[in-house]
Amino acid sequence: MYILKSMIVSGFFLLTLSSCNQPTSKTQAPAAATETAPALTIDGNYVTAEYDKRREGFDWVGVTIKSEQDSSITIQVRSRADKKKPTCILDKNATKIKEGVYQASLQGKNVLFTFDGTSLTIAPEKSEDDGVLNYYCSGGGSLAGTYKRIAEALDATQVDSLK
Repeated sequence: MYILKSMIVSGFFLLTLSSCNQPTSKTQAPAAATETAPALTIDGNYVTAEYDKRREGFDWVGVTIKSEQDSSITIQVRSRADKKKPTCILDKNATKIKEGVYQASLQGKNVLFTFDGTSLTIAPEKSEDDGVLNYYCSGGGSLAGTYKRIAEALDATQVDSLK
């Protein structure tokens, strides 16, 4: 009986030991390559919804964005200027605070310029500072809002010619 127990224990021991060294049939998935998200392209022109109705006489606002070497952008806001005095004008630099979000100080208040690839949203950092975006527009206008990206240049026959 003692010999039988010894053989059984030895057999389990050998079986356990040998299973540790056998290759498994499962293949391990290669470690996921760390992919970096493609850089968000923000350079270009963005316009208010009224831009599509500009031939019907609607007032519109356009924003031109140009990236700079130092992770900042140049922002140029222009509005329709062919029929009356332009309603909105702004030239400002903004600094990148995170991917797709830039910040500028306007009248001592922080304003965020947020890009998602197809649009630009301009909003104050704090909602109570919303009035600062009215300062750059006349007639009750405001820079606040969402602007859609367009592939072409702003309409040169209507845009404010200030450089």
